[in-house]
Amino acid sequence: MGVSVFPAPSAASKTMFRTTLTSGTSYTVPAGVTYLNVTLVGGGGGGAGTGTDVYVGGYGLGGSSVSSTLSATAGASIAYAIGAGGTGGASGQRGGGGGTTTFTGATSAVGGNGGTAVSVSMVGSAGVVGAITNGGAGGSNNNGAGGAGGAGCIYVEYWA
Repeated sequence: MGVSVFPAPSAASKTMFRTTLTSGTSYTVPAGVTYLNVTLVGGGGGGAGTGTDVYVGGYGLGGSSVSSTLSATAGASIAYAIGAGGTGGASGQRGGGGGTTTFTGATSAVGGNGGTAVSVSMVGSAGVVGAITNGGAGGSNNNGAGGAGGAGCIYVEYWA
């Protein structure tokens, strides 16, 4: 009786590469690559601004995260867009919503909602760019502006 030997998975002799896209509009598929794993993160919503001593700004929500595996052709150019972070709300105003991140062939990741006024004081600061929880912080002190949301990003992973 013979022994069957199955070939090793094709990725066994290859190296995994990861790239984070935070700007630009097109991605060129590297030589020898036939598929891409992509994770898209939408822009974070901006934090709300404080209005009076009663209302303080709440955090904006982080953008959604969506993962896809795509067939790819080496050398092909793939269009994408990075969702912008939402603007911080002015005194007493809601923060702006984050932008949608897209990558041709993948499901889009929508941006987070802007923050609204809450009864807990938060420090106004910018969101973290490229983080899964990239919403802006709310404003602090009377009539303080909210922080801007962090921009979205795209994580690209492939074997070559």
